[in-house]
Amino acid sequence: MTVISRLFGYFEEGFLNLLITLMTLLVFGEVIARFFFDTGFLWIQELTLTLCGWFVLFGMSYGVKVGAHIGVDAFVSKLSGKPQKAVAIFACLCCIIYCAMFLKGAWDYLSQMYQIGIPMEDIDFPAWLIQQLDPDFAWETLRIDVDDGAVPIWLSQSILIIGFSMLTWRFIELFIAILKNQAVGFQLADEAKDSMHLIDEAALSTSSEQQRENDKDAK
Repeated sequence: MTVISRLFGYFEEGFLNLLITLMTLLVFGEVIARFFFDTGFLWIQELTLTLCGWFVLFGMSYGVKVGAHIGVDAFVSKLSGKPQKAVAIFACLCCIIYCAMFLKGAWDYLSQMYQIGIPMEDIDFPAWLIQQLDPDFAWETLRIDVDDGAVPIWLSQSILIIGFSMLTWRFIELFIAILKNQAVGFQLADEAKDSMHLIDEAALSTSSEQQRENDKDAK
């Protein structure tokens, strides 16, 4: 189980890096096209927004894993022992219920999109791929109209199910870890502490540069 979890962690990091790289390249290409060639591509805008949604929803579970989500824990940090564990368990249960509600809503929404077969506006499958598909299979199973070739919305927005399923899994993992006393809480990121840390680093860097300048003047 540990090996599988580790491999999945590598996959998460690699996939998130791929998404942010693709978004950067797409936006860069769109800027170059608009400012230097006075043109643009509508599909780039829609694809970038879709990738952004995938990045956020796919990254939610990774944020829980590394403790990157920001939360208010001023009260919980004052507790210790059983009271802190009880609060952490309650908070974890609330998060699992929250995810379950979103999963239900996402399933209902995507089911309707699948039944109706609504396509995306500007993103189409490659022509060579559409030509390989049987028209009946493409529509009855994938809701792809081979005459149009557009990517169906249910497919592009399937990250709603994937993302919240992964998030639920992370919270269940955390819940079990808290019960086994392997974790004390969410390990939420401390925004104020991180900001002060950055300020201290900047001050130290400035002081070092000033010292080097003084040494040069002394010589």
